[in-house]
Amino acid sequence: MKIKLAPLLKQIATVELGFLVILLLTGGRPSGFIVGLSVVLGTCFVVWSENK
Repeated sequence: MKIKLAPLLKQIATVELGFLVILLLTGGRPSGFIVGLSVVLGTCFVVWSENK
């Protein structure tokens, strides 16, 4: 269990860091398009990491 949990936590931290950067770049008020795009990109990153 511990072995599978570490990569998941690393992926979550990376995606959350990306969301934080988006919020900082947009001044805390991103458009709906930017929020949707960051969710899609975060999901693609997790899927890509799991397949790799």
